Amino acid sequence: MTMPDLTDPTDPTDPTDLRDRLATVVGIPVVPYDPQGRVDTERTALLADRLLDAGVTVLTPNGNTGEFYALAPAERRRVLEVVAGARRPDTVVVAGVGLDLETAVADARHAAAHGAQAVMIHQPVVPYLSPDGWVDYNATVAAAVPELAVLPYVSTTAVAGRHVAELVRRAPNVVGLKYSVPDPVHFAAVRDDAGHDLLWIAGLAESWAPAYWQAGARGFTSGLVNVAPEVSFALLEALRAGDGATVARVSRQIRAFEALRARHGSADNVSVVKEAMHLAGLCDRSVRPPSHVLDEAARREVREAVAAWAAPAGEERVA
Repeated sequence: MTMPDLTDPTDPTDPTDLRDRLATVVGIPVVPYDPQGRVDTERTALLADRLLDAGVTVLTPNGNTGEFYALAPAERRRVLEVVAGARRPDTVVVAGVGLDLETAVADARHAAAHGAQAVMIHQPVVPYLSPDGWVDYNATVAAAVPELAVLPYVSTTAVAGRHVAELVRRAPNVVGLKYSVPDPVHFAAVRDDAGHDLLWIAGLAESWAPAYWQAGARGFTSGLVNVAPEVSFALLEALRAGDGATVARVSRQIRAFEALRARHGSADNVSVVKEAMHLAGLCDRSVRPPSHVLDEAARREVREAVAAWAAPAGEERVA
């Protein structure tokens, strides 16, 4: 597959509009399973509706909180279809795509055909990632869907600002990046070196959002939003308003929960979110390997961490 140079001036993507719309809480929906371990598409739709009802306007089906790497190809496509089918007029659907290049391109085209306005390209999970190869990979996917906005996912210090600048030169439908290196100082340098009018999204969720906001991020991804959307939006509004007292208060409120997700190298990241949702009656706690359902001690920790986040009465619940 050749590595194209994406320079078509007739590209229909409106980067300015999408940058503004993506500068918010980017919700990463979980994927619920039925008692037989299959993707529960009916509950997937209900959970998407719940997020949209709560004011979430950007959804990323097939993100990491959606167990992207544990889903079969047909399941990923079905999840995208269900979530995209729930969208409202103001919803931006950012489809997660990745794995080998052929699969990433095929899934991006499938997303375009089913109503997504953007794709988030997972960082390739390979033992030998070349930064120049990262540029080639993302540019090829972007060229396959010139009508969509593109958000690469960066979680390595190997990708520097000059690599981002080269990618944007080759793929002008790259409107921003999801940046997940746990080092705000390094992030600030990469952002500065990259230049261009890009949207930078803090990819390490609410815990890191304040530090990244100071360095120029204007949105953040969230798995916590599946549990307590009001908490995520309280943080967003406080960041936008420069309300340091509220930022500190929300950060204290979520600290224990996010620490459980980050513990042991984020081994229980999704399991903690699903346990909290199970406690609220929203979906089953089941996850797929290589994730693992929490033991009883960890379940108690989750229960204590979210004690003040009771789901409002009348929400759709699981028996």
